[in-house]
Amino acid sequence: MEARARFERGLALVRQGAWEAALAEFLASRQAYPTWSATSSAALCFQRLRRYDEALALFETLLHDFSQKLPPDTRNAAQETVVRLRGLVGTVDVAGAEIGASVMIDGRRRGDYPLPAPLRVGAGSHVVRVYKEGFEPFETRVDVAGGQVVRILSRLQKLVESGRLRVTERTGAALDVLVDGYTVGRTPWEGPLPPGQHTVELHGPGALGTMPASVVIQRKQMTTVDLHAAELTSTLRIEPTPVCASITVDGVALGSGIWEGRLSPGWHRVEVAAGGFVTGRRDVRLARDTRVVVPIALERVQLGTPPGRFLIELVASPAFVPSLGGSAAVRCSGACSQGIGAGGVGVVHAGYELWSGLGFGLTTGYLQVRQAVTERRMSVEIQDRPPEASGTADDALALSGVLAGGWAGLSLGDRHRLSMRLGAGALLGAVSDERRGTFTSISGLEFDLDRTVARDSASFLALTSEVRAGLRLGDHLELTAGLAAVVLVRLKAPVWANPPEGVYGRVDAESGFFARFEQESLAGEVMVAISPGIGARYAF
Repeated sequence: MEARARFERGLALVRQGAWEAALAEFLASRQAYPTWSATSSAALCFQRLRRYDEALALFETLLHDFSQKLPPDTRNAAQETVVRLRGLVGTVDVAGAEIGASVMIDGRRRGDYPLPAPLRVGAGSHVVRVYKEGFEPFETRVDVAGGQVVRILSRLQKLVESGRLRVTERTGAALDVLVDGYTVGRTPWEGPLPPGQHTVELHGPGALGTMPASVVIQRKQMTTVDLHAAELTSTLRIEPTPVCASITVDGVALGSGIWEGRLSPGWHRVEVAAGGFVTGRRDVRLARDTRVVVPIALERVQLGTPPGRFLIELVASPAFVPSLGGSAAVRCSGACSQGIGAGGVGVVHAGYELWSGLGFGLTTGYLQVRQAVTERRMSVEIQDRPPEASGTADDALALSGVLAGGWAGLSLGDRHRLSMRLGAGALLGAVSDERRGTFTSISGLEFDLDRTVARDSASFLALTSEVRAGLRLGDHLELTAGLAAVVLVRLKAPVWANPPEGVYGRVDAESGFFARFEQESLAGEVMVAISPGIGARYAF
């Protein structure tokens, strides 16, 4: 019943064009109960997936094991396919290795030396590895044509310098230990390895195992790794072009050539690199109980190819300042109150970003922030009257100006990006104070001051730090959100300046007089603006 159910699921997946998933179902059906229909269907899946050596082996099994049961037209089609596939399949003959050495081709273990027969491979480039404990690993790339036999002399060299690695499983379970893709024993395991970086993982029954972990072996030292096995319900296969490209998953180097292994569900970062090619990066999401194949074809580095690309980013956001400083803030006490400065900022970043993620460029923008200070106690000098009067004034302060400077930053990630940027420049603008108030002279005369605006130029050194997260919507456009902090260091202090005739104090509708405020600073020496906002980034 299980074999039949698996076979039916495989047929449904074939109709959807899901050849990888269909292959898994047909192979499971064969394992439960081998039939010619499941064997033929699995062979066809191998063929559609261009795994010609495996397709040829299964078609030959079909003709050998089920010859008497095959319908004539199916037998004829299989025979024709075998003839055609033999022209697409070559063989690799491994010679000269140590007895018992493990042989792998494209990340798949093919047996121990001496092999019973040369190994079939699809026509094309392949990575062959030979490993035995106590020896330097052997690795080479071969190009095999259809029908060709390529002989490899893989003489292993004894380790001259080595360290030792001890691998244990946290719960004490006995699991297979794989080092650099080779099965070397079961936990707890200890053995010699060449100095340098290696990859360790554990495999157990079913989906039990660990994701690849990176270890560094030191000369004549013991390195201990304690891994915790869990159910890894997702499978990832990476097929790089060129086949000799090195593969890294989640920061762990996995060697060169095709790699396939079990990982936990979720997002994983894949990087493929080869000399003379542009490094390829992918963010891959794995669902439970799925097998995902990721082909990554690298682009050659062309002479004259730019090392990066130009970019422009537009950011609009609110801006908040705890205080604009200056005398209004410093002398605000008692019943006086001051709000948080609030406003907005618009910025344009233009620059150049290298493929490594390092970038640099220019910034320009506009910042405006307003702050209210109410019921501030102060005095005013009355002209042509008894000179002193005291009362309360309300100040509406505003800082505005143009931002200009340079920036340098680093971006990480592909589709989901994290960017960090530092900037330095200047804010050139002005600070204004719109003031009004109610005062009482020493003679008891009460009067209101008309609204008076003082405005003075100001300049600041602007130091910016920023963190942004981005989501790419294509090859060029990216939406961003982030948080920036701008430290403003005063270079030229803006001050209150009375109008030439003074400020007007109104006693009633028909009478009044002019007065003057003392000169005072409108901005502090150092201010900090916080700006959370959204933006859009376009890379050319």
